[in-house]
Amino acid sequence: MKRIEEAELKQQIGKLIVARRKAKKLSQEALAEKLQIKVRTLSKIENGHAFLSASTLCKLCNEFKLSPKSFFDFENSVNTDAGKISDVIDKLSSGGKDKIDFYYELINLVDSKYNG
Repeated sequence: MKRIEEAELKQQIGKLIVARRKAKKLSQEALAEKLQIKVRTLSKIENGHAFLSASTLCKLCNEFKLSPKSFFDFENSVNTDAGKISDVIDKLSSGGKDKIDFYYELINLVDSKYNG
């Protein structure tokens, strides 16, 4: 297992939060309000200058539909993958059956191109 430093941990978590916030098209102000923290605090967390509290982590997990583990598992680019998967789920959830069917067909088409 790779050794990780505190500054790197803060930066990795901050990057995940920024990516998920932008994927949900939320401003820092809007996310800070949902998390019940100050915008300045969120900015420090996103920039890797501060660490989030357990309370804020729980609220982020609920907001982004991620497990707490996904904020800390850097070995296999889980943060990036979890963010992408969550984004796809959000897009599917916002549509109806037709949209789900369309994405399903699209995924199968792309998958068949990659697999043979």
